[in-house]
Parts: sequence; structure tokens; C-alpha cells
Amino acid sequence: RRELVAMAEENAALALQRHLLSSTDRHQAVREELQRALGLAEPPDRIECFDISTIQGSDTVASMVVWQGGDMKKDDYKRFKIRTVTGTDDFASMQEVLTRRYAKALEGEGPLPDLILLDGGRGQLNVGVKVLEDLGLDYLPIASLAKRAEEVYTPEHLAPLVLDPGPPAPMTLQKIRDEAHRFAI
Repeated sequence: RRELVAMAEENAALALQRHLLSSTDRHQAVREELQRALGLAEPPDRIECFDISTIQGSDTVASMVVWQGGDMKKDDYKRFKIRTVTGTDDFASMQEVLTRRYAKALEGEGPLPDLILLDGGRGQLNVGVKVLEDLGLDYLPIASLAKRAEEVYTPEHLAPLVLDPGPPAPMTLQKIRDEAHRFAI
């Protein structure tokens, strides 16, 4: 019983600490945790996340959602109709969308993100890395988040990162990815 009481006290202290942090402090803590967990040079403030959605093998669309300043920035969301891919090809669709988005950014349409997050695994990440290299934007940090085991893939690591689900950073990545999926549907 003592162990249960001690665990309850520890949980209560953690909950109180989270509650007392202002939203700015919480946002900064999440940014710093993402920087540490993903090995980024700077804490990310603007994260753009992409998801591909197909309705019964046709009508492929992609979504881009934006997390900035600790909240979802719905004014910057975009939906892309896939123009050049026939059938269900998640990788080719991701390539088209990323190329369209960041080619326009190079022309001055919209800011570049501090982190690009893709819904998917190593394959989606490899497509994203190739697009960024082709556009000369290979300095932008990129990662992908696979739904199955919530594994994070980065170009720097062959094996996926399995982030501790307790801290707010992994939950933030999941929230952003889930919002991209919701918006695509």
C-alpha cells in the first residue's frame, strides 16, 4: 500500500507541475524535448505534417497541417488533389505533394518549416529526403511517424526511434499526425 501511495503522490506532483506550467513554458518544453529526441539543431517552432488518403483505391488526396506556437494553425492547412499519380501509390503521391509544396515555398509562397513530419515509415521518409535533395532543401529536418508502433524514422538513424509515450513531445507528434489524417479524410 505504501508503494501505491508513493506512486499516487508522484503522479499528483507531475500533474500539478504540468498544470502550473504556462502554455508558453509548456510549448518551449515540448520544442526542446523534440529537439533532443530527434537530434535537431534547433527546437522546432513550425512543423508541417503530410498525409496521403485514398478512397477505395481512387480519389487520392493529401493533406498538410501546421503546428506552430504550440497550437494547430488551421489557416495554413492545405489539401492537395493528386494530379500525376494513377491508382494507389503512396510514395509517388507523397513525392508529388512535397515537390509542389516546397517548390512553391522556394518561389516565396509560404514559409519553410522547422520540421517536416510525414505519416508513414521508412519508405515515405526516403521519398521526402529525395524531394528535399532535388530541391536543394536537404538542410530541412524531416522525420516520419509510423502508426503501427508509433515509431519515428529519421534520416540519421537506420533503426526507428521508439519514443517514450509519457512525455509531451511524442504525444505532440501523434496529435499532429492524427490531425493530418483527419484533415485528409
